[in-house]
Parts: sequence; structure tokens; C-alpha cells
Amino acid sequence: MWLVSRYEDVVFVDEHPEIFTAHQENSLAQRTMGLVMIRTDGDAHRRLRTAVDGPLKRRNVRQHWSAQLTSHAKELAEQVAQKPEFDLVADFAAPFAAQALMRTAGLPDVSTEQVVDWSGAFIAGLANHDDDPVVWSRARRARAEVGERVREAIARVTSAPDNTVISAMVHADIAEPLTAEEIATQVRLMIAGGFNEPWHALATLVWQLCEQPELLERVLADSTALDAAIEETMRWLTPVGAFPRQLAVDHTVGDVTLRAGDKLLALAASANRDERKFADPDSFDIDRPDLPDHLAFSLGAHYCLGTYLAREQLRTAVPVLLTSLPGLRVARTPNLAGWMFRGPESVDMRHHTHRVKGTAR
Repeated sequence: MWLVSRYEDVVFVDEHPEIFTAHQENSLAQRTMGLVMIRTDGDAHRRLRTAVDGPLKRRNVRQHWSAQLTSHAKELAEQVAQKPEFDLVADFAAPFAAQALMRTAGLPDVSTEQVVDWSGAFIAGLANHDDDPVVWSRARRARAEVGERVREAIARVTSAPDNTVISAMVHADIAEPLTAEEIATQVRLMIAGGFNEPWHALATLVWQLCEQPELLERVLADSTALDAAIEETMRWLTPVGAFPRQLAVDHTVGDVTLRAGDKLLALAASANRDERKFADPDSFDIDRPDLPDHLAFSLGAHYCLGTYLAREQLRTAVPVLLTSLPGLRVARTPNLAGWMFRGPESVDMRHHTHRVKGTAR
């Protein structure tokens, strides 16, 4: 498998699907989840994307989901306020992202623990280059369980449409309606990627703000600064590090000739740290002028459908958490894990709220 790491080359790969197709032969993604839209191009991709994207457009996310996101963030903040020390990932970021995803998808009764289990099973399948039968067994179980829950949701929204993604797919105005299995497959994709990206980014952003008190105050005072901090978080620690492609034709990149059928990974995380594009790339700087050019959400036809939901999760949750817990700080430097999906495994936090609300000393 070829690796493309420079910013300009990654952009070129993403913007030329006629050369670098998203469809891969013997794809681990298809074996794990089914034919997901990110492994299709052309008319097949447009059909799936058209059916899915309505509830995830910026206006619809703000109108239908923003208030619920804020309310859920407040509930979680109240819970962690009772603890003098808590894990930002396990106690806040992961449950927040899991429930945001499930409510938006149309599976509101699925627990956070179930989302974590399903997502882990799918991600393990995506990386199962060793063909481990235990990994495939776990992935098949998760695939079947998600399919069953989605079929139940389809039955519900068929007669009572709502603002969820599953409802949008059921009632999509397209020439060839999606089958129940196609709908379940796209939900599996959401669980694999749409859960990990927001909680990785949320945990990373809170961690960085707590390390820089002046920046924290600036973000709380100015929503524009918060938006910039969200974008810099995506660039600085790109939640999805790469996107796979396959060569449709022979093509030369730099001084290397790739052949039709060759597999390739375009390294978005590397491109986002390319010093040719981003000055002092290892610094967390929300004022860099080329910040909007980061590649965390990909480009072109495969621009991430969940980008507005992911951003809105951070826009709602970060101010709630920071204003609810005075003196919030990182207790220990977090460990980062993962490659394709990368972020803090845990972030131990402390705050003053518990002492303030407790018995005076």
C-alpha cells in the first residue's frame, strides 16, 4: 500500500476520483459493514449521499439538534460536578458523542456502552489485515445487532417520519429507494466514524484549552474564537488520520509511478502537519491564517457528511463544561492512542466545583 503524506498530494488525491477511486477491491470496510458510501464513487455515491444528508446539513443540525446537544451537555456536566476528579473521555466526551449520534441517527434507546462496543468491533474489522477470525466474529455480531435495531427504526419512521437520518433514508426522494440493508450499512458507517471523531476532538480541545488559560478565556468570551479553536483542534490532532483509495489508472505522484489497482492511503493527519502548508505545524494556534484549509473532513465529493454535527457538538459542549466547572484543569498528561482513529484514551480532570458545593472548611 502506498502512503501519500504531503499536503498538496493529499489534496490532489482527494480531488481526482477518476484517478484515485474510493472503491477498493476486497475492501475490509465492505466485509466489516457492507457497501458504505465512502467506498463508492459517481452515481452510486450520489444516490447514497442524497438519501442521507438532509438531517446533517448545517441549518437542520442547528434547528433540530443544537438545543438537545446543549441540554445533554448540561446533564453530563452536572454529573461530573459531583466528582472532584473525573475522566473527560469516559464521563463526558464519549457518552455525549454517543448519544448525539444515536439520537440523530434515529436510535435514541441505544446505550453509550452499546455504541462503544459496536464502534470498537467495526474499527477492529477495518484494521483486520491479519484476517483474525475472532475479530470477524465480533464484527459480524455487531453488524447483525445494528441491522436489527435499524429495521425496528425503519418500521417506526415509515408511518411516522421524523428529523432523523434513518427517516431521511426511508423517505428519500430518489429513483431507487434504499433497501433496509443499505440503510443499516450507512448507520454502521456512522457508528464507526461518527462516534470517534467528535469525542476525540472534544477531549482534545478541552485538554488544550485547560493547558492555555488565556486561550480558554478568549474562547468563552468570543464564539468566533471558539469556532477557530474547533478547526485548529481538527488540524492539530486529526481524528481520522487517513482515507483509503485505489488507483483506477496508472499515475505518477512526484517521482513515483503508481499502477492501476494499487492501493493507497492519503494521510490527512500528516498533511495537516505539513510545514510546507502550515507554519510551525506542531503548535496549537487558532490564529493561523490558513486554518480553514485543513483536511480533517476531506474534500470534494467525499467531504464528511457529519462535519456540521461534529462541529455543533463541540460548539455546545465545550462552553457548557468550561462554565459549569470552575478551575477545571488536567490532572495528568493524557495518552494518545490509535492511528486511523486517533485521540486521547482518557483525560483525568480536576475542578473546584465539588469543594465549593460541599461543606465549608
